[in-house]
Amino acid sequence: MINSLINNEIFISMVSSIQLQLVSLVFLIILVISYFKRKKLPILSTKCFSSMMIFSLVFVILDAWSSIIPFLELKQFWQIRMIYQLRSYSYLSVTVSIYLYVTLLLGRKQRLTPKERIQIFGVYILGIIAIMLAQFRSSVDTSGHFSFTAMNITTNVVVLIFAFRTIFDTVKYSIKNPKAFFKGKRKYIFWTTTIWIADSLLQLVNPFNTVLSLGIASMSFIMYLGLETPGDFIDRETEALNATALRLMLENLTTRKRRFFILNIDIEDFESIEEKFGEAIANQLIANVGDFINTSFDCPIFRAEPNSITIIVMQNKKNEHFYLVDKMLNFIKERMDQSWWVGENSFYISSHCDFIFYPNDVPENLSIHDFMRLIDDWHSYSEETGFLRRIDSKLIENRNREAKIVQLLSDAINSDGIEMYYQPIYEIKTERFSNFEALVRLKNTSTLGFVSPEEFIPIAERHGLIMKLSNMIFNQVFNFVSSNKLEQAGLSHIEVNLSGLQSVDAQLPQQMAALMEKYKINPKIVNLEITESIAITSSFMLNKNMDELKKMGCSFSMDDFGTGYSNLSQIAKVNYELIKIDKSLLWPCFEKENTNSANAKVILENMIKMILMLGRKIVVEGVETKEQYDYLKKLGVTYIQGYYFSKPLPSSEYLDFLRQK
Repeated sequence: MINSLINNEIFISMVSSIQLQLVSLVFLIILVISYFKRKKLPILSTKCFSSMMIFSLVFVILDAWSSIIPFLELKQFWQIRMIYQLRSYSYLSVTVSIYLYVTLLLGRKQRLTPKERIQIFGVYILGIIAIMLAQFRSSVDTSGHFSFTAMNITTNVVVLIFAFRTIFDTVKYSIKNPKAFFKGKRKYIFWTTTIWIADSLLQLVNPFNTVLSLGIASMSFIMYLGLETPGDFIDRETEALNATALRLMLENLTTRKRRFFILNIDIEDFESIEEKFGEAIANQLIANVGDFINTSFDCPIFRAEPNSITIIVMQNKKNEHFYLVDKMLNFIKERMDQSWWVGENSFYISSHCDFIFYPNDVPENLSIHDFMRLIDDWHSYSEETGFLRRIDSKLIENRNREAKIVQLLSDAINSDGIEMYYQPIYEIKTERFSNFEALVRLKNTSTLGFVSPEEFIPIAERHGLIMKLSNMIFNQVFNFVSSNKLEQAGLSHIEVNLSGLQSVDAQLPQQMAALMEKYKINPKIVNLEITESIAITSSFMLNKNMDELKKMGCSFSMDDFGTGYSNLSQIAKVNYELIKIDKSLLWPCFEKENTNSANAKVILENMIKMILMLGRKIVVEGVETKEQYDYLKKLGVTYIQGYYFSKPLPSSEYLDFLRQK
């Protein structure tokens, strides 16, 4: 009975001496399990953070162990010394892992320079040697064994060096890069280092305190919550890694000169599925494709684009990489040719696989930004067909052309390098040229020759130039109308194209109102053209902008009707004053070698009839012959536009045309 009570007292005393360590240990175990269950990037910064979590857990265990040494009745001095040395090594390893992680995070890089390696690991190795050789003594008091003097001082001095260096590097980098990405995360670095320094100073002043484990657990939690945040790299709809993760992964692999494959599984009919069945069904379909690849192959998968899953496959060390990738591609193709179920919906989807072998298939010294653009450009420029599509010379040629067009656009915007052309539009009822369409041209034709707006407008949108370009266009057109008093001369309306991005810009109504006020333009003569595809894919903000501009007096036309979705319901839903029928619906009706010209006429005639019954006016584009004109006149169309009357003209020639006609 007495022995039992004595044992109970010893147990209670032992638990009391390590209660902070136990709390910290339980908290860290939960944190570590949560962290390692989540998807992570296999890059150096993530590895440093993982090491920090593991060393923190080891330290707390050793810290608790060192506190119960008096109750273990260890007889050998070397055993006690070894436990304290391991505790010091793990604390130092936590410190170096934190410093490495923050260093990589600040520089947004995944590789250390030789100088950085020498500085970091040199101090680390010196710290380990110092701990190994330092004098060791231990003291026993009511709360247990604690090492002090040389070993304790050595450990905490090295830790403080790394802690203060972390603060110094963070402040230095913040001053040099005030707009750096981690601006909102600096506070987490400073909170971590504050706890870090406070713990080490307490250990120097009083080696008998027991709060170090709690400090380590707190630092781990703060860094996990504010710095690592694995959720930042996860696509929420599919739980695959996202575009940010792909960029970091590519940066990691290219800086380390690794050889790898990129397989990009592209779902070609994603947009049509999304339109018909909704965004949730389309996203779940992509998620199912990602799950199939994830369970079939041991490699990271990413969703960098809405309609695709990207896979990175490392080169096999046994020189079997092409054979293995070939097997993967065959396996993927077989599955992609089968049906996919999403809830009660079954799909047979069209797909292909874009393929890159790095570094063989990419230009030398390609930046990460350009690498990401290259992956995206597959969809725009590759002319290969079939399931497997490798980068070809045409893609590289087109990308180089795009780079030149971007430069042309930038120069044009900065040096008044655009010119407006005007194509007259003939009104059949009044038999006069009452309208015109404004068409933008680049003045520089010596570099690449004539570059069509159909080519450079989408490029301007992709590279953030469209708003400045659009502003120049409307300023020139409105100034032309105002300075030549075209409204007083009988101009009914001017047609100007809105780009996709501009049409959904929340500032569009205010900007248009300011420009019309500046040039004293009557809103009733302003007709804004919206392509059919934009009208289908951009609904909420587009409709809101249209409503506000219509209240001012502007009108709208659906441009290029017949080239995209050909969705007649859109005409019924949205109050377009004009419907512009594309030439691709007109020309087949008059091609002598076209055996289906009769069918083409049936389609066109019934389409015109339906649009007129809906009370809309019709402009037919691409009219080039009197036969086409007479045919359309009989069908009752409102306006004719095309080379039959005039090609697009520079401003001075357009004015001459009006005077003559």
